[in-house]
Amino acid sequence: MKNRKTAQTTLSGKKIEDWDFAGADTSYLTHGIHKYPARMIPQIANRLIKVYSKEDDTILDPFCGSGTVLVESLLLRRNSVGNDINPLAVLLTKVKSTPIEFRKLNFNMTDFLSGINDGFKTNKLIEPPKDILPNLLHWFREDVACRLDFILNEINKVKNDDIKDFLKVVFSKTVFDVSNIDHRSSRFIRILQPDELSKFKPNTFAVFSKNTFDSLKMMNEFVREIEKLGLKRIPTVRITKNDARKLPFKDNEFDCSITSPPYGEEKNTIGYARWSKLSVAWLKMNHGSMNKAEKNALGSMVNKDVVGRLKELPSKTTINVLYELAKTDEERVIDALPFFFDYLKTFEEVYRIVKDGAYYCVVVGDRMIRKRSLDMEKVTVELGNAAGFRHVNSFFRKIPMKMIPWKTPTGETISRESIVIFQKV
Repeated sequence: MKNRKTAQTTLSGKKIEDWDFAGADTSYLTHGIHKYPARMIPQIANRLIKVYSKEDDTILDPFCGSGTVLVESLLLRRNSVGNDINPLAVLLTKVKSTPIEFRKLNFNMTDFLSGINDGFKTNKLIEPPKDILPNLLHWFREDVACRLDFILNEINKVKNDDIKDFLKVVFSKTVFDVSNIDHRSSRFIRILQPDELSKFKPNTFAVFSKNTFDSLKMMNEFVREIEKLGLKRIPTVRITKNDARKLPFKDNEFDCSITSPPYGEEKNTIGYARWSKLSVAWLKMNHGSMNKAEKNALGSMVNKDVVGRLKELPSKTTINVLYELAKTDEERVIDALPFFFDYLKTFEEVYRIVKDGAYYCVVVGDRMIRKRSLDMEKVTVELGNAAGFRHVNSFFRKIPMKMIPWKTPTGETISRESIVIFQKV
């Protein structure tokens, strides 16, 4: 079908069904606590969970990002396990999927914020914490860095670990909001232009305070929503930080798997490590851990034997695009090719750890390689089949809105996604 990617079909294929969810609130409950690039929207996760699993099942998300699948699984009475190599993603997932009842824990957020505000007035904030990053004052105004440091020190004094992690997530969001990053760039490596930077004078405490109360409201709504379920036992939620090509789970352990994987290698697509580097640095999430995340990102291990390796890849769609590109830009192919072998490994790993008959739902967007379009739905189907899965169906959606700009200095960004359904047979 020529325009099949514009078609909307139902899971039964009988009538039109909306997968775009244009105008839908994608930030309800804890989904809105912290942004995350290219995240799966909760409406898609909710629909897939309802159709391809049942209550009390255990669902795996091997690339959990900010925890969309885990939050929706909990609300739909499913157990869940999330995995990600990025330490900030692990923290976000933990906080978003953990109901926190502040009143029962005798924690008064207003008093906490008042203490910080009083501290600003009575303490001299002179030296920014330059040990955080060598070029800290490139990314932050000096007064902003000093105030962030003071806020973080107060957060670290909180005794309850769940509340402390909640505040760290609020702090991370504040780091993004008050940094000098130019958010119009999809690579998260540029700061504002000098004329814009001279006018940018954020009130760090005001931003943190607003983010705190906004997040507190979302968490309270999340707690109330869970209470409405009347559960005798709250479904279990587990989060791990591991390489998705080698997961620490038993064979045939999961009833279903739902995920949105990276669309390509970190270097040339969405840089999750670049995006999270400021928060990771401030929160001191072990720089070695972040370096490990970059090193172990899909496609990070380059292989020079392009032509030989291309022949081994069980994806005709990828071979055709990269073979043509290799004629004029072999170095770009050397960068891109390893991702697809790693992507195949993740399929093989999920195939190993889901039960017979289980479904694997993959939400993925197309990508461009040197202005050549690569149909990632076709690639996903080919690699999934090669790993042993049976392709059941694919659905397509236009992305109504997203965190990353539609157009950036490096070109247009993804505007469509595919929802690809497999079954282990």
